[in-house]
Amino acid sequence: MMFEKEFKSLGLRDMHKMQVDALIEFIGITLNLATLTKDDQIIEDTEALADELLKIFGGNGIKLTIEEAD
Repeated sequence: MMFEKEFKSLGLRDMHKMQVDALIEFIGITLNLATLTKDDQIIEDTEALADELLKIFGGNGIKLTIEEAD
């Protein structure tokens, strides 16, 4: 396997819209599943990882807000 020495990172702007949409949907589902656990540590860890993932691809990150249903 050969690697380019000067590989340019792939960012959200370089990706096809379907790739970006799939990534965002995956993150959303992951965050929803984390909130279903009602475990604060799992929710915080999942939010932090999702935030870093988006930032790695050049995004602004995320901030999770949980609203309790009445």
